[in-house]
Amino acid sequence: MLSYMDLVQQCFYSSTGWSWDNTYEHILATPRNLLQFPIPNGATITVSNKNTENNYSSINISQIDRLEGSLSYLSSSANLSQYYKSSQSLPISRVLQGYRDIISYYPNVRIAKDHGSLLYGKMYFPSQFLEGMLIKRLSQNYQLVVKFVNTPKLNKLTQPTSIFTFYLQRQTENSAHDFIYSTREDLFGFRCLYHFNLLTANRTNNHELFISRLTSKSKSGVQHPSMLSAGCELWYAAENMSPGLSVAARYTTCIDSMRYLMNGLPIYSTQNPYLSNHPNTNGIRSIPYAISSIHPLTFTLAVNPLLGTFESTYAIKSDSLFKGDNYHGNANVSYMGRMGVVLSSKYQFNIYSYDSDLILGAQLLRSKLSFFNKSDRKESKVSPKIPETKLIDQQQIIHNLSHISQHNIVYKVSEEGYVENNTFIEKPVQEKLEKVNTINKGDMKKVEDDEYVSSLKISGSLTKQNLRVAWEGKFYEWFVSSGASIDMKGIGSGPRVLKYGIEFSYNS
Repeated sequence: MLSYMDLVQQCFYSSTGWSWDNTYEHILATPRNLLQFPIPNGATITVSNKNTENNYSSINISQIDRLEGSLSYLSSSANLSQYYKSSQSLPISRVLQGYRDIISYYPNVRIAKDHGSLLYGKMYFPSQFLEGMLIKRLSQNYQLVVKFVNTPKLNKLTQPTSIFTFYLQRQTENSAHDFIYSTREDLFGFRCLYHFNLLTANRTNNHELFISRLTSKSKSGVQHPSMLSAGCELWYAAENMSPGLSVAARYTTCIDSMRYLMNGLPIYSTQNPYLSNHPNTNGIRSIPYAISSIHPLTFTLAVNPLLGTFESTYAIKSDSLFKGDNYHGNANVSYMGRMGVVLSSKYQFNIYSYDSDLILGAQLLRSKLSFFNKSDRKESKVSPKIPETKLIDQQQIIHNLSHISQHNIVYKVSEEGYVENNTFIEKPVQEKLEKVNTINKGDMKKVEDDEYVSSLKISGSLTKQNLRVAWEGKFYEWFVSSGASIDMKGIGSGPRVLKYGIEFSYNS
C-alpha cells in the first residue's frame, strides 16, 4: 500500500504536471507490485494530518521486537487541494499498488502554472536515522531532486555518514532522461526511456485530420491504444571502478485510449443511421481500427548483461459484474458488484549459472455492493418505443448485428462515410462532441463510485517454494494492510511463517 508521503508526492507531481510513470525507474512497476509486494512486519499504526494548505505531517509507531517509530514532515509550495483527500473520502484505488494503468500521453507536455518545490524530512527513533528530499521544478521539462540519508554514530567503531544523491530529470511527451550522482563511492548514473505509440502513419492520417477538424486540437493530442517503451540505465562507481548496466522494454495497452476509442466518437449504424442514436439499438462506434481484446495487459523484458540475468513478465487485468437476486434471505432486494482479477507471471534465467525460476501471482479486487429494490424497479421501469419512421427490416438488422465477429468488434470508418451516414443529424458537430464529453465524465464518475474496496494478492516461487499473501482494504476511515510470507519447504515441521504483520493508516 502506498505510504502517506508518497501519496502527497504524487499529488505534487499531478499539480505541477510531472509524470510519475514516465521514468525508467518505474518501467517494471507492475510486476513488482504484483509479485514482489512488501509484507507488513509486526503491528504498525500511522496517523497523518494536513496541518495547513502547504504543510503535512505523519507519525508512525511499530512494534516488532521493540517499540520503534518515525516522524515525517513535508512542505510544498504548490497547491495540492485539487488532488489531496483525507482517508474518509480518498478512494482506496489511489493507494493500492497493483496493475499500473499507463496513459498514452504524459501530462508534463502542458505548461505548469508555477515551478513548485517540495521539502521532505523524516527521523527514525530511537536510532535517530535521518532522511530527506528536495524536489524543485526548474522548467516545463526539467526537475531537480536531491535526496540524503544520515547515519548517526552507533558505537565507537563507526563514524557518522551522510550520503547525498542528486537527480537531474528531463521529461518530454515521448522520452525521459535522468542524470544521477551519488556521494557514495562517487557513483555516476544515467537513465533513459523512450516511448513508441503503436499507430502507423497510413492508418492515422485520415483519422487525425478528422479529429482535428472536429475538435480543433493538434495531432499530438491523439491517443493510441498501445505503447512500447524501451530504455536502459548505466552506472559507474569511480571509487572502485565498478560498472553497471541494464536494459528493459515494456509493451502495454493504454486503458484511457480504450475508453476513448469506445466512447469518444459518435455512433452510427450501417444498416439504419436513424436507429444508431436510439437507446434500444446497438449502434456501431466509428473508431479508427479493429481491436480484438480490451483487457489491459503489460509485457516486460529486462536484461542485465554483466550479471547474465534475463527476466520476462506478463500481466493481464480483467473485471466483470456479478449480481444476485436474494440478499441474506430477502427476496425483494437484489445486489450487484464488480470483481477484478489480475494475473501475472515472471520467468528468470541466468546464462552463467543456468539457474531459473518461475513466479506466479494473482490479485483479486472487489468493489462495494449496490442494492436495488425489485418492486421499485419494476414500477419505475419504462421502455421507450423506437420511432416507426425511417425504419427498415428489423430482422435484417438483428441478423447483421448478431453475426459480427468477436475479432472485429470495431472497425475503421472514413470521414466521407461518417458524413454520408449521419446527414440526418441537424445539430452541429461541436454540440455532438460536447454531449459525448458529458457522457464520458458521467462514466468516470460512475467508475469512481464503483471503486474497489479491497484487494487480495498472492504470489509464489516454484524454485524457492515460498508464498506471499497480502490483503488490503478499508475499515471505516482506516486503511488496513496485512500479510504473511511463508516458506513452504520448511525444515522438518512443514511450512514456516517467515514474516507477518498488520498495518493501520489514517490521514485527515
